[in-house]
Amino acid sequence: MKTGRLMKFHRPGGEIHAYLYREGAGFRASVYRMSADRGVPGEPLHRLEAPSEDELEVSVRAYVDATFPK
Repeated sequence: MKTGRLMKFHRPGGEIHAYLYREGAGFRASVYRMSADRGVPGEPLHRLEAPSEDELEVSVRAYVDATFPK
């Protein structure tokens, strides 16, 4: 990853955005809920970390699917 990567998930009530980035020897993600009435996101809803980018992506997808079902 260069500076980071944005993943977008379309869900009822708005989109869920996860920003994945490298920090130190590991990888982290910050998850935000976006909606038309909220405008700019505030604090992340959830933060995740993993030793590899692939593991982090799997964790992000699992969190979003469990917390914000389609």
